[in-house]
Amino acid sequence: MSRNHTYGRSSREGGYSLIELTLTLVLLMAIALFGLQTMVSGSTMQNWSIGQSMTDAYAGIETAWAQREVFANITTDGRWGIYPAAITTAGVQIGMTPFRPVTVTVIRTYHSYILDPDTGALSYLLESYVVYQDGPRKYCKVSKVYRSQ
Repeated sequence: MSRNHTYGRSSREGGYSLIELTLTLVLLMAIALFGLQTMVSGSTMQNWSIGQSMTDAYAGIETAWAQREVFANITTDGRWGIYPAAITTAGVQIGMTPFRPVTVTVIRTYHSYILDPDTGALSYLLESYVVYQDGPRKYCKVSKVYRSQ
């Protein structure tokens, strides 16, 4: 009398269990991979939003600096270059995302206008460009302030 060592199952049923287990694992791996991709995508978009908010805020700071600048010092303080020349400052750190610092390039220039040739009244258009690069994409935020005597 031969004994069956499958404990109540035939060998054919054991093969089906292995196939069912394999399919279950493949399905679970696919679901896990989809979930991971979704989380990474959400995190990337969040970092993009954080970077955009920081560059918007820094462009606002540039506007405030231009409005507070002493009118007589605009041409001499070295902050702005007369157009078409510009003063470029690269690697300005304006904040941090959860994964890395946010750095920008700030480009400043000004245009000079004579309002009245008889009195010599001047006006200036102060421009600041905040350039932010996120991977292959580049973004530029502009601040323009018109100052006159």
